[in-house]
Amino acid sequence: MSSYKLEKLKLPPGYKPGKWRPFHVAGPTSLTIERTAITRFDHFLIFLLLGLCVLIRLYNIPYPNKVIFDETHFGGYARSYFTGEFFVDVHPPLAKLVYYAIAILCGWNGDFEFAEIGDKFDDNVPYVAMRLFSGICGVLSVVLTYGILRASNCRSAVAFFGALLVLIENSLVTQSRLIMLDGPLIFGVAFSVLGFKRFQLAEPFTKRWFKFLMMTGIGLGITMSIKLTGLFTVAWVGILTIFQLWSYLGDLEVSDRQWFKHVYFRVFGLIIVPMTIYLGCFAIHFINLPFNGPGSGAVSPSFKATFQDSQDFRNTPVEVSYGSTVTIKHKNMESYLHSHDHTYYTGSHQQQVTLYGFNPDENNEWIIETKNKSPLGQLQGKFKAVKDGDIVRLYHKSTGKYLTVNDEKPPISERDYSNEVACSGDRDMLGNEEYEFKIRIIKSESHSTLNLPMIKLRATETIFQLVHRAKGCVVIAHEDKLPGWGFNQNEVLCIDQPTIPNTMWYIESNSHPVLDNNSEYERVHFKNYSFFDKLIEYHFAMWRINKSFTDKHPYSSGPESWPFLLRGINFFSNEAGSSDKLHDEDGSHIYLLGNVAIYYIGFILVSLVITKNIINLFKIMNPFGLPYDPPFISTLQSNGLEFVLGWMLHYFPSYQMSRQLFLHHYLSSLFFSILVIAQYTEYQVTKRKVFGYLWMFSISLLAIYCFVTFTPIIYGLDWSRSECNHAKWFPSWDFNCMTYTH
Repeated sequence: MSSYKLEKLKLPPGYKPGKWRPFHVAGPTSLTIERTAITRFDHFLIFLLLGLCVLIRLYNIPYPNKVIFDETHFGGYARSYFTGEFFVDVHPPLAKLVYYAIAILCGWNGDFEFAEIGDKFDDNVPYVAMRLFSGICGVLSVVLTYGILRASNCRSAVAFFGALLVLIENSLVTQSRLIMLDGPLIFGVAFSVLGFKRFQLAEPFTKRWFKFLMMTGIGLGITMSIKLTGLFTVAWVGILTIFQLWSYLGDLEVSDRQWFKHVYFRVFGLIIVPMTIYLGCFAIHFINLPFNGPGSGAVSPSFKATFQDSQDFRNTPVEVSYGSTVTIKHKNMESYLHSHDHTYYTGSHQQQVTLYGFNPDENNEWIIETKNKSPLGQLQGKFKAVKDGDIVRLYHKSTGKYLTVNDEKPPISERDYSNEVACSGDRDMLGNEEYEFKIRIIKSESHSTLNLPMIKLRATETIFQLVHRAKGCVVIAHEDKLPGWGFNQNEVLCIDQPTIPNTMWYIESNSHPVLDNNSEYERVHFKNYSFFDKLIEYHFAMWRINKSFTDKHPYSSGPESWPFLLRGINFFSNEAGSSDKLHDEDGSHIYLLGNVAIYYIGFILVSLVITKNIINLFKIMNPFGLPYDPPFISTLQSNGLEFVLGWMLHYFPSYQMSRQLFLHHYLSSLFFSILVIAQYTEYQVTKRKVFGYLWMFSISLLAIYCFVTFTPIIYGLDWSRSECNHAKWFPSWDFNCMTYTH
């Protein structure tokens, strides 16, 4: 008998003999489908979980009746939909639109501003209903976790154990009780994972298969429409789908026609469906923000011109004259050349010049003057075009000083070839090259007419540089920000031989007495701005703003420290003796902190699985390989590695992010680590039953202990100072024990 015939007699489960080689059957086995079927006992456990969820996740949710941490942002964004004032957030709009819809249904008038942490809610603010949305998402996430683990071949007891860990994980509980994004985000992640796991188990092209394919696509659309980190969940499904299609390609029972059907339906369900949801959310977002608002300064003139109240802006004269009052905007960063009545803390100690994104602001306004003595009335009494190569002075309208470049080094970019840009002097400073700049036109915008923007300075059309006449340096702006004394605004400086993108400026608003009300002079005109034009530009603005969050923060958690839970976040503090606390009200504190047992065990197991299975990743890619591992080992390797991959995709990109990160930015990774804990527990229970159940019971006790110990800072309950101090297990935990009265 040939070696191949001998091989036919001892093929591992899931393999069949082919004409030339054994091959893996890509679909689910009947044994797997049978083991993952939901039973009456599962329904009982799910009902029990729901009861526990209501008690734990929704307990005391109306307290405190004050704004907590980032509720200032997301409640404020919901309010912006009431006013219709345009804003730019770093996250997609779905969750904010849901909060807005809840507020409308509950009859809120949108007056409360969500201005400061600790502000007491007005009686008509439906903050409880808005928090309940996040809380219900948290409840559903626990139930979905149970379903995920049952679909991953975990027995009912282990699935209940994994869902229990999600239920009592401190940071997940805290986040899901507030008007924030992470409760809905984890729901979206769990919904997507459950849909995909059940999709993997369904017979291809059946109604059940289509149902779970659509469930996965809808889940992905929800997830990435809440936070852009949802794209990491999309990547997780995408990578596993590629492996799945690779497996089908090696299955000799799957014809080429069937394989292409697999590809076609996955493209529809996993790409088109999520993108439709994503685009739909932005369409609703734009419809509900038809007016200029705090985000208008972050977008281009063409975008700005689409707002209903931009009639005056659309009537702006396009030709720029000496005597014009203008706003000068940085092309790449879409922020304004700005000055204010505050001086540099270092260097010349002259008036600061910065880049500022908010508009309208009178400190963004400059008057273009000639280098010679010309009274302002004379400059504004006639039209005289500003042309390429002209020497101009820029007069800051609100403070009465001129833009200049001095010999001091900039506060941040202290290099030999860089100079500080400031404002100084007054209208008597004439014939001084230190206050003079050459206009150097370098390009024109796509909506400009003919070649005029390359000859004359034209609002919204001409891209130019400001070259200091005395020093020959070019005025630039970049992403680095000044410290607190500079209000964290972007640094403006003057350097020799700069890179072109940092030097590009254009005139946005333009006003001149001769031009404003004279219809003979040409007005600005813009290209037609479609939905997709707005969508693309909005995402560039989201990206710019997200990158700008680089300030150091005492509560930030870097990716290297997050797994060890070294930092928490002070969400709210109602200190004993504070002026806004009622005399009979206990001191309370809400502090975001994770469950130590879950964090450490999850990180250790993820590291263990990664270490032991790096080589096996290459084996999985080979459809001709024959694994002879016992079923419980192959289950851990397939499902466990899938969850580890989810953890990696959500965690490792944080090392490439330059922005500040906090504990709540890693909650999706935490969710996948809990799935790894449960999958490893299933492996132990299957391999050695007694040890496995002892392991599960021990982890449950540790997690419950960590949860119960810190319930006062989860729910804002009363606590004693001594108990609070004893609970500071790490020196970096800085929740304030003086909050409490005894």
